[in-house]
Amino acid sequence: MTQNEDVIFHAKMTMAAWKNPYGSVERVFPLAIDGFAQGKTARYLGIKNVASIPEEIVFRLEKAGYALHTLDKAAYGGRAVDMQLKNPVTGRPMTGSSSGTAMNVFLCFNDLGIGTDGGGSVLAPAMGLNLYGFISPLICSGQMKKYEKRSTDGILFCPSLGLIARSYQVLRHGLEAVLDVAEEYSGIGTDEEDARIYRLEKGEILDEKGASIGEAPDLSGSREELIQFLQTYLPKCDCLISREGPVDVNGMGDTMFGHFDEETALCQRKAGKGLIRVANMAGATAMCVPERGLGCGQLLLCQSVPGKIRKLLRAAEGMDEWKDDLIAWYFGNLDQYLVSGAFVPKI
Repeated sequence: MTQNEDVIFHAKMTMAAWKNPYGSVERVFPLAIDGFAQGKTARYLGIKNVASIPEEIVFRLEKAGYALHTLDKAAYGGRAVDMQLKNPVTGRPMTGSSSGTAMNVFLCFNDLGIGTDGGGSVLAPAMGLNLYGFISPLICSGQMKKYEKRSTDGILFCPSLGLIARSYQVLRHGLEAVLDVAEEYSGIGTDEEDARIYRLEKGEILDEKGASIGEAPDLSGSREELIQFLQTYLPKCDCLISREGPVDVNGMGDTMFGHFDEETALCQRKAGKGLIRVANMAGATAMCVPERGLGCGQLLLCQSVPGKIRKLLRAAEGMDEWKDDLIAWYFGNLDQYLVSGAFVPKI
């Protein structure tokens, strides 16, 4: 894409966001186009409309060439599904609570999104739309520790900040701007040491050599059990990988809905949310990498220390970057939002 084509596409991003066809945008900042002044290249940034996101992370990304473009709708009360928004692919309630932020990246209104994650609120909506998502308690940690909350199932936690993008390249670029202890992260993805990578496969925990070292937990089980599992195994490895999803395709992963009886609980368990629900609660750094299946992906988790985060990103970088040509063609066609149904004479 040439510089001129890039400017035109981002101008269309603003017009489409203003049209707001899916209700995911709360405010548009059209002067984001100034990021292209004097031949510069900019990328558009969306931010979840919650008070806990500090200005610091926006300032860091602006220095890295991201222009604030939208204020994004979020699920009320931090709910795991957003009853006001619909998933653009399935038509079901959109996964929350960083619902609008994920949608505005998916719809090509933004290149990068900032959200908050307490019990899956960045990772789950990202995976639900086959996007890349990343969270870490090291991002603006001092600010986020001020916002302790209690989940709908009674667990105390502090939210983490996270990023959502359509590509690994954009996500990686954003991470280099916002991760704390910058000097220790200067070698992200270049660590040559062998990584101890554990995987959950077919009900077992496999070590880096493929040998079974234990029984995998029930990913649809209680959060308490999954938190205990991560606290036990993350110290033993550099990175743990779990395949999760399809998120909110065959069920609705929401405690408010699932707590009534066995029937609603079964529907909740079918929502495909496993360790994604507890990554932040366990203090982990985590990333989701999309796969072909709708709402499916690999979830990579590690302890929140620089050396292990480097190895997690290195493992993610080695994964195939799968793209859906039909989705890219349809939702990347911003012109569909900008034409009227009535005949307009050519000028």
